[in-house]
Amino acid sequence: MRPRFFGPILAAQLLALPAIASAAPAPGLDWSMDAPAIERTCGAAVGLLDDRVRAIARPRAARDPYTFANTILALENAVADESDTLAAQLFLSNVAISKSVRDASLACETKSENEFSVLTALPGLDSAVERAVASGTAKTVYDKKLAALWLETLHRSGAQLSAARRTEFVKLETTLHDLENRFGRNLAEDTTTIEIAQRHSGGLPADMLAGFARAADGAYVVPVNSGTYALLQNSTSEEARRAYYIAYDNRAAAQNVPLLEQAIAVRDRLAHLLGYESWADYRLVDRMAGTPDRVEKFIASTTTALQPAVLAQIDAMQAGIRAENRDQRAVLQPWDVKRGEYLVSKAHAVDGDAVRQYFPVQHTIDAVIDVYHTLLGVTFAQVSPANAWAPDVLEYRVTDTASGKLLGITYFDLFPRAGKFDYFANFPILTVRNTASGRVPVSAIVGNWPKPAPGSPALLSHDDVVTFFHEFGHNLAALLATAPYETLTDGFRVDFVEAPSQMLENFAWQPEILRRITSNWKTGEPMPDALIEKLVASRETTHAYEIDRLLVYGKIDLEYHSMGPHVDTTAVWAKTAAAMLPLLYYPGTHPQVAFGHMMSGYDAGLYAYPWALVYAQDMFTAFVGGNVLDPAVGMRYRSTILAPARTFEPDDEVRAFLGRPSRPDAFYGEFSVSP
Repeated sequence: MRPRFFGPILAAQLLALPAIASAAPAPGLDWSMDAPAIERTCGAAVGLLDDRVRAIARPRAARDPYTFANTILALENAVADESDTLAAQLFLSNVAISKSVRDASLACETKSENEFSVLTALPGLDSAVERAVASGTAKTVYDKKLAALWLETLHRSGAQLSAARRTEFVKLETTLHDLENRFGRNLAEDTTTIEIAQRHSGGLPADMLAGFARAADGAYVVPVNSGTYALLQNSTSEEARRAYYIAYDNRAAAQNVPLLEQAIAVRDRLAHLLGYESWADYRLVDRMAGTPDRVEKFIASTTTALQPAVLAQIDAMQAGIRAENRDQRAVLQPWDVKRGEYLVSKAHAVDGDAVRQYFPVQHTIDAVIDVYHTLLGVTFAQVSPANAWAPDVLEYRVTDTASGKLLGITYFDLFPRAGKFDYFANFPILTVRNTASGRVPVSAIVGNWPKPAPGSPALLSHDDVVTFFHEFGHNLAALLATAPYETLTDGFRVDFVEAPSQMLENFAWQPEILRRITSNWKTGEPMPDALIEKLVASRETTHAYEIDRLLVYGKIDLEYHSMGPHVDTTAVWAKTAAAMLPLLYYPGTHPQVAFGHMMSGYDAGLYAYPWALVYAQDMFTAFVGGNVLDPAVGMRYRSTILAPARTFEPDDEVRAFLGRPSRPDAFYGEFSVSP
């Protein structure tokens, strides 16, 4: 469904970042493949995986015992080899310029996912892994964790079902993959626009307006996507905000509402085939939360604790709208919320457009890179020209500063294109893995920042910068893991995966960091202390509301996946929002399909954002009270959280980092409440 230096950084200093000539892309990453090449290589890789895994699952003679090496490691390597071989083929669906390439990539993704479902349901595979675990031949902590995770996966894959039920299970999983992939493609390829008359363009920055096409009557033609979402914050016209809001929450709705509801029904049947009462029960078994009941209690207790702050912030937003409209009877509407947040910040004398002048895109990228350089001991060298899939993509080689060792390659693909992934996310293209070839991981941040207007650079809002800190956190987590196996380095438990990145968002609010990462695009001067002070003071003005919004999303998601196979997702959304936060729904809209999280791995998992935030704020306490960029603390974070990745459970890793068990005090302390 967001990184290191001393003293003000001026533009001239940033241009001194190391650069290297273009090098060959990482092994197997051919960004120039056409659709037939993707189809051909995909079929070959999937076929090879099938052969290798079926060989592992075949019965063996007594003299050929099952061991960690010949069973679990063999399975891990077979799956990881396919992932490596198809890394580019699978990623291009999100970013390729050519629609035929995107379509072929999506077909490959579906084919690979379906094959994985078939193979993990092989009746002999789980018993082979069980025997290998029982052999005691997994010796290291990495081997033992890998064995445990594979056993966990196979026990939840249908292998132990009867033949008929296993066939149904695999068929349903392939159906689910198709539904989820079609949903994402529909959202990415949506071309919704609205027209805004010039008289309704008030408040929109000149560089934003300069990027819009014009209709015959002079109206601005506004693409409705994440790249233009700031309109809801900037526009002084309620009519423009209303039109945009309704259009945004209806993107691809005609196609995607049925797909979501079909997916919910399929998930429910899958869960029942495996003996679970609901998809939520099934999904939560391998997460920190464990059960839907525990998530329900977390949502209820946190919502109750935050309610006074939430209501006060809603009142403040409504007061801002009333003052701007000069109408004391005006009622805050869903399309007014982002504008209300802006007006509350402005009441703290924070002018969002003035803030943007200090965040030109390239400077911000370089400055955040330097933050991570100081904090985590990594060095970035830009590759020029980039070996990438589109002309405006940036490429960097990432090395360990102390040793000079190449750690990986990272890409930034940050501006909108037709058909491109329409959100902001990090994609681990090649995960960390110990191989004889020494191949390194590759990761990419894909986003949709505003494009520059003629004569000026693209300028970012502070929200954009916070998001970049967040996704960059995911990016480096994907590069800095050190466990030897792909399964151990491909993220964390779903309800912890956002914690490290949410922790890093805090850096974008620290005065010493803001002094270092800002540079007025005309003068090169850092943001003045007075504006920094106001910006930091504005942080909590709507923070409780934003967390409450995430809690409502989590509740709705849990409802969807606990109610059985027949769910009217619009009706459930409307009812739950009415009871918890009415501003999250307007009749005639379909907000459940405005973002793709419930169809891309966060199903029965949207609660994970506020859940992980409790851990994030606790972890950040290690950085406060001294030099927020203390390399010693940063390296401890790198070695205890990022390096082991999934090798240990999140609570154990946090305890190792903080030197104590995690506690929620820092999270609730922001709002002066108790859990």
